[in-house]
Amino acid sequence: MIDWQLPRYGRGPYDEVPPVLERVLRSPSLDEEAWRELWHLLATEGLTVSAASFAALPYLRDLARSGETVAVDRALELAGAIVAGVLQDHGADELVREMAPVIAELRDVLARRIGDGDVPPRLAVAFFRADLAFAGATGWSMAEYDFDDGFYSVSCPHCDLPVTVAIGDYGRYSAYRDWCEGDVRRRPLKPCSVERLGSLGRRMHDTARALGLLRIAEGLTYLFGQAECPDCASAFVVADQYAADNEPHHSSSGPVPTGGW
Repeated sequence: MIDWQLPRYGRGPYDEVPPVLERVLRSPSLDEEAWRELWHLLATEGLTVSAASFAALPYLRDLARSGETVAVDRALELAGAIVAGVLQDHGADELVREMAPVIAELRDVLARRIGDGDVPPRLAVAFFRADLAFAGATGWSMAEYDFDDGFYSVSCPHCDLPVTVAIGDYGRYSAYRDWCEGDVRRRPLKPCSVERLGSLGRRMHDTARALGLLRIAEGLTYLFGQAECPDCASAFVVADQYAADNEPHHSSSGPVPTGGW
């Protein structure tokens, strides 16, 4: 019987998790209902996490190391969703810090799984996000990567103009969005070559390609490329300004790792 001591605060799944987790551990490839319940308890709507979520990581790590493909994939997907919520106000910062070695192991297991080259397409984006979460790039693990018709809103770092950046079928440009006239004063983006991507961009690009996410891999060269402000004409890296504008702020009791485990 799983027995854990968790900090109790507000509302959260405490006593409910161990019996469901035990059902999953007994039959990780067959009990679909137990997995659905576990997702609901540990990553509600794929987003909200609690102390119980992080307490469950060692058990998910063990499933991920089991070698049984279905169990491995399910465990990695759920663990990625949990770790992506590390900056939420979950009240479990000390527990999160204790989980750092477990998260590092999950990162290594995921890297090997991606290296196998047979990740189901339905899991490709989830694994792409999980890789970023396990690496400590929490903000990027939650970012949008819709490079079919994606738009990013950033502020010019020089004049603070709100700039719309399009990366997709509508075009690849920076512009000022006028709600009557649409995107005006468009300037084409300058993509970054793969060879000149920084460590984070190169990691994201290589992971996307390994997962068969070729549209994302291409879009990243524009996301990490240069945009021109349609007002003051200054140039800036889209990803740098997006990160500055959307840097997650942790509202719980203390700091947790955000740049790597």
